[in-house]
Order: sequence, then structure tokens, then C-alpha cells
Amino acid sequence: MTHTPPGMTTPPPSPPPAAPTKTSGHAIAGLIVGLGGLCTCGVGGIAGLILSVVALKKIDASGGTLGGRGLAIAGIIASAVCILVGLIIGLGVLVAFLAASRSDTHYGGPERDWNDDPDWSTPAPSPGTLLPPGVALVLCPR
Repeated sequence: MTHTPPGMTTPPPSPPPAAPTKTSGHAIAGLIVGLGGLCTCGVGGIAGLILSVVALKKIDASGGTLGGRGLAIAGIIASAVCILVGLIIGLGVLVAFLAASRSDTHYGGPERDWNDDPDWSTPAPSPGTLLPPGVALVLCPR
């Protein structure tokens, strides 16, 4: 037994050590999948966004026993950026495709009238008549 002098009280017992917080697996997966969305032109970003939002809700509802809030927020941001980049790339490809399909200068457009064009002196030879297979002929205007 320990003796305490009169007028002194014993200090209260120290609180038990806090349980270590576990990092949310959804938060880690959301960040990784969201960053991987750059390789899939934004498609993976959708899955990363869903995983990160679910992780953020679970972390908030855990009462402090689940960590990884920063990872979940980073996953949301990375996923949103990947989705935006994917949309921009997709729209660019669509515009290029539509522009090429409406152009008259691509293959299948109107044929050139070699006799009426003053910039060209001779008509192009038909394929295979003058040159062996695999050899290309380049015509230059005079």
C-alpha cells in the first residue's frame, strides 16, 4: 500500500490507449481505380468515384474507428479528373470522326478530272500498269 499525504488525492487513472484506426479498403481501392482511370479514358474513373464516395460515407459513419478520409477525398478528385479527361478525349474523337465522314476529300470522294486540271500535266497511271507491286508513284505538280 502506498501512503498519500493528507490533503493530496490520487490522480485519476489514465484513459486506455485509443484503438488504432484501420484505413478503409474502399478508400484505397477508390484512389487506385480512380488513378487507373487515365488508362481507360475515364471508364475506370466512374468505378473509382463510386468506391471513394462509399468509403467516405463508411468513414463518417464509423465514429472514428475507420480512417482514410484523405485517401477517399483524393480518390474522388482523381476519379473526377479522369472522367473529365475521358469525356474530352471522347468528344475529340467524335468530332474528328464526324469531320472526316463529311469531308469530300477522303477516299470515296469525287474523282479528279485529270484532263481539265491545269496544275497536272499527266493523268495518274492505273495501279499495277507501270510499276511492280509494292512500289509507289508520287506525282508532283509542275
